[in-house]
Amino acid sequence: MGSHKRVERPAIRPPLTPALTPRLTLPPSPRVQADLAPQDELLRGRVLEGLPRGSEVRLADREVRSAEGVRWPWAAYRIRIPAGHHLKVVVGALVHEAEQSGGVLLASRPEGTGQVLEFGVEHGSRVLPVLRLYLVPEVRSGTAALAIILDDAGQNLQELERALSIGRPVALAILPGLPHSTELARRASQAGLEVLLHLPMEPEDPAKRPLMGPGGVTAEMPEEEIVRIVREDLDALPGVVGVNNHMGSQGTSNARVLRAVMQVLRERGLFFVDSRTGARSLVRQVAAEVGVPTASRSVFLDNEPDPEAIRRQVLRAVEVARMHGEAIAIGHVNRPHTVEVLREMVKEIEAAGVRLVPVRTLVR
Repeated sequence: MGSHKRVERPAIRPPLTPALTPRLTLPPSPRVQADLAPQDELLRGRVLEGLPRGSEVRLADREVRSAEGVRWPWAAYRIRIPAGHHLKVVVGALVHEAEQSGGVLLASRPEGTGQVLEFGVEHGSRVLPVLRLYLVPEVRSGTAALAIILDDAGQNLQELERALSIGRPVALAILPGLPHSTELARRASQAGLEVLLHLPMEPEDPAKRPLMGPGGVTAEMPEEEIVRIVREDLDALPGVVGVNNHMGSQGTSNARVLRAVMQVLRERGLFFVDSRTGARSLVRQVAAEVGVPTASRSVFLDNEPDPEAIRRQVLRAVEVARMHGEAIAIGHVNRPHTVEVLREMVKEIEAAGVRLVPVRTLVR
């Protein structure tokens, strides 16, 4: 991380070292009616001391500002947050420290892989900006992990060649009952790819129910029928290692349906990846209750099929992986540009310190 000094967060809050929080001495001026340096120093000290232990703090810019008889110091810092700390949690802690010292949050916005925070102090009817922080999460090279699932496979055997052309671990999520589902699963497993059952589950919109295809489960089915269908679907896919849902915003929010599905997965030692097609998903809770390893989709890659839109989503998946240490991205093997964009971006992904890994390495 260079030669910058690491700041250790002490148990108590003594003043920060002058090297990190230089005091800006304001020259006297008969025209200045108010000097906000004390308020600024209090705010700045509390916020910087609220950083996680081991953060690297670099003073990027500073100046003295004045307006309408008021003079105050302004400073900007670039701060690298140690790996393992959730950026949103850090942001919340710093905002709390600022408020406790009388400061006001003026802005909080993402920038690149980090977050920009701007704080001010109140003077009369105005809030004057005094502090800008650019927080960047630390990522040690190769430690962030990204798993990619390619959905809707089973229509043709060329899908295997498309997946293999990426040249990295990807998972093929194969729909049951399609013309080439079984043979594709066998060949993909032999080629070293992960095979998932892309289990059709009931959507919220009844009009979309016919799009589920064969081998799906619905909320009206008794548990015994759900168990039978899931077993049959799995039996038809040689080498299957896990399941993710196709559609299913209604099915993944129904605990009874999920328990029946998870019962089969527990019997066979398989995992479940929640595609998160609905906001009311109970997958995590039911999987924990039944004892099935699970994970959740972080980013959809190709809801917009345009290559540039897919590229933006891949970069978003990289950013999520860098921020949280891992991410799962879902695309579709037969959409026109998804595989091509992924193949072109492999080196860019890895240059950002993100490894492409099997899905099974990210389930808990």
